[in-house]
Amino acid sequence: MSGTRAMAATTEPRPSHRPFIPHFVRIFAIPVILGWVALTVLVNVAVPTLEVVGENHSAPMAPMDAPSMQAMMRMGHNFREFDSNSTVMVVLESKQPLGAAAHRYYDDIVGKLRRDPEHVQHIQDFWGDRFTAAGAQSADAKGAYVQVNLAGDQGTTQANESVEAVRKVVDDEPAPPGVKAYVTGPAALSDDMHVIGNDSLAKITLFTLSAIAIMLLLVYRSIVTTLIQLFMTFVALACARGIVAVLGYNNAFGLTTFAANILTMLAIAAGTDYGIFLIGRYQEARAAGEDRETAYYTTFRSVAPVVLGSGLTIAGATYCLSFARLPWFHTMGAPVAIGMIVVVAAGVTLGPAVVFVGSRFGLFEKKGQSRGRLWRRVGTAVVRWPAPIFAISGAVVLVGMVALPGFKPSYNDRHYLPGSAPSNLGYAAADRHFSEARMNPDLLMIESDHDMRNTADMLVLDKIAKNEIRTVGIAMIQDITRPLGIPIQHSSIPFQNSVQGQTTMQNMDFLKERMNDILKMAEEQQITINYLEQMYNITKQMADNAHDMANLTEEMTTITDELRDRLANFDDFWRPIRSYFYWDKHCFDIPMCWSLRSLFDALDDTDKLAENLHHLSKDTRTLDILTHQLAVILPPQIASMKTTRALTLTMHSTFQAMLNQMEAMDNTAIVMGQSFDTSQNDDFFYLPPEAFDNPEFIRGVKMFFSPDGKSVRFFITHQGDPMTPEGIARVSAERTAAQEALKLSSLSDAKVYLGGTAATFRDMADGAKYDLMIAVVSALTLIFMIMLILTRSVVAALVIVGTASSSIAASFGLSVLIWQDLFGVHLHWIVAALSVIILLAVGSDYNLLLVSRFKEEIHAGLKTGYIRSMAGTGAVVTSAGLVFAFTMAAMLGSDLTVLGQFGSTVCIGLLLDTLVVRTLFMPSLATMLGRWFWWPLVVRPRGHHGAPKPPPARAEDDNTAPLAVSRRR
Repeated sequence: MSGTRAMAATTEPRPSHRPFIPHFVRIFAIPVILGWVALTVLVNVAVPTLEVVGENHSAPMAPMDAPSMQAMMRMGHNFREFDSNSTVMVVLESKQPLGAAAHRYYDDIVGKLRRDPEHVQHIQDFWGDRFTAAGAQSADAKGAYVQVNLAGDQGTTQANESVEAVRKVVDDEPAPPGVKAYVTGPAALSDDMHVIGNDSLAKITLFTLSAIAIMLLLVYRSIVTTLIQLFMTFVALACARGIVAVLGYNNAFGLTTFAANILTMLAIAAGTDYGIFLIGRYQEARAAGEDRETAYYTTFRSVAPVVLGSGLTIAGATYCLSFARLPWFHTMGAPVAIGMIVVVAAGVTLGPAVVFVGSRFGLFEKKGQSRGRLWRRVGTAVVRWPAPIFAISGAVVLVGMVALPGFKPSYNDRHYLPGSAPSNLGYAAADRHFSEARMNPDLLMIESDHDMRNTADMLVLDKIAKNEIRTVGIAMIQDITRPLGIPIQHSSIPFQNSVQGQTTMQNMDFLKERMNDILKMAEEQQITINYLEQMYNITKQMADNAHDMANLTEEMTTITDELRDRLANFDDFWRPIRSYFYWDKHCFDIPMCWSLRSLFDALDDTDKLAENLHHLSKDTRTLDILTHQLAVILPPQIASMKTTRALTLTMHSTFQAMLNQMEAMDNTAIVMGQSFDTSQNDDFFYLPPEAFDNPEFIRGVKMFFSPDGKSVRFFITHQGDPMTPEGIARVSAERTAAQEALKLSSLSDAKVYLGGTAATFRDMADGAKYDLMIAVVSALTLIFMIMLILTRSVVAALVIVGTASSSIAASFGLSVLIWQDLFGVHLHWIVAALSVIILLAVGSDYNLLLVSRFKEEIHAGLKTGYIRSMAGTGAVVTSAGLVFAFTMAAMLGSDLTVLGQFGSTVCIGLLLDTLVVRTLFMPSLATMLGRWFWWPLVVRPRGHHGAPKPPPARAEDDNTAPLAVSRRR
């Protein structure tokens, strides 16, 4: 049959009309080649290399429209601290507990960073403040850290320069013996990923080209052909990279290390594949007996649509990433798509020109016997037993999907960098002293319409902290009510109550002494009572004596009155004689006269004596009355004193019991307060107003409250790695916990903002799902449209897209099985979206080439055409598929594990697509569908042999010259 086809090809006359494009390329082959070389040189000389341009025009990696990013920007605005999302951690580690020298070293670093506002926007200096130092120091006191907000959004050139500036400060500052400082954190990790990815690109590119050279030698068995193929690949690669570098240099778009790596690998693989398609088809045409020029046109007519469709498929599919919201994806869209368009342009112009020039020197003549018999047998088996082969190949595809349900992506970039990366060294140092989540906290901000620096709102803020710490998977929360991660010491109501009891307990000894004084007073009262009783007895005796004295005095008064009266009678009778004694002036000198005169003077004093006795009798009687009254008064007084003593003793007993109870109660309150403090229990929180005047608390307020007091932030630390599916799943619970705490409170109208590591990657995970859906749908639509235009068959286009999709699911499942289940390394979250998009585009190429050959050979009948197509394209497509697969596998040589995962996933998909889907699955399905595979095209299962014969010419038309009808192939 092949001999018949060769004869037909040799006897077929050359068409007089040549298509314009291949004819133009043939005529201007040398200028086309030189033009491509000149363009390649120009774009690579005009600007620096793609890696250098990428470093100077890096694209931001964080989605600025994500809620977590907006929350961080809002926090930076409210706190007047930063306006970027780049943060690093400066970690201090010592072999011994950090001492004064380490603090001075730390203070010097922080001081230098504060003096660099060009690169440093804010420093969260917890360790530098005694009030919050413990919150940034490890439990073993051998580690500490400080968070630094940098200028420039993460991933941009400015952010990377800021990271290097911080590292320079740390490196230049001499460290004390045994102390080491590291710079790590998200921005440092992003910078390291960019640098390491660019450094690895040259290595994997060289490795890839070497592997391709070996494979091409095995395929072509010709050093010259291999070198020509490498020349075409190199020109396409260098020109694509150069043009993308020029556009990036002029700020047409930002660049990332992923875009540069993927563009390079796709350009190498696609450029090589297109060369293989061209040279392989040319050799097939020559083997069919066509002359060199005809073989050139046959090659162009057969391969150019495939190259164009393949390139547009890859470029269009990758450009669909531009519709994604995440910068990880949309930053790849334009650079990779433009680069692939350049490769396609080279494939349809440079490739044919090289093939034509080389054909003039006989460089592409196939050496050795044709090896199409193997693929002819495969094609024969497929058309003979389509259903069993379809079932077996479908089962192989389904087996690859078994591991898909267990897929768990990872969001922690540090696991995909080499352990020697500077940021990973810092993370390793932090892991020796802190939990993995300590370096990657979440940040919660509550924004109110009023100043929250008051006791009432503090209760609500503490309730938020309590709700957060009770969320499953949260290890610690730091805020103004617990700056060290535990409640502020002595801030519980039980402890504050115990403080009042402590005041009483401090006076307890004094109170007990006073209680003893009451006993002494009771004793003194008893003594007084005893004295009063003695006094009462004496008073009674005195009253009796006074009564007797009063009676005797009255009797004496009576006697004295009688004596006076009798003496008065005597005086009355002796008065004249008495006058003599007073008249005689010499009476003083006469003893008898003076004595008698003195006697009469004494008689005169009797009146005074009687008068005084009357007074005395009266007073004695009064004394008698008073002493009796006193005697009457003393018993009630004694009784009162006894009652007072009894009351005093009762009061002592009562107060002593109360004092004992108070002591016991205060002791219990003190123990309870100490227990609340010791247990670090966060129930019954209360902050008294005087706390706001405490200098240390004021410093804490400045750290956790915005300057206007209307915003407050919380630092939330997870249990375990927050950058896992389990970690990001807690984000909703964190937000809900804060919102629930605000209900019906003084902050019920406050707004909740949540940012940080887990929140950011939760947004990225949600965005990745959305982006994957958008990119896949748009890519599938674009690929289907391209396939539909090229095949003119709806069913064929659907089969191509469907089989490519099935191989993608199987290949990703196998990648999960290998990486996650065998090696224990979870696939990076971006691998799924990128590998799906690339495999959708690339996986359709080989099916497109096969279907295009189906369409060329269909004139011989469906089954015969399928066999011929398989025989003609089997070796070429397999070689191209293996080249593309191993090109992507070369990414395993990158120091970025994520690129290795992506490359290996695409490699698995290409191997599966090349060896199973394209070889067995899709041809068997096409065979079973029969002519419906080509619907709405009308295809005759038996080809032209089964076509109805034209009606015989009519007699009246015999004189008409016959029409020249060219053969349809």
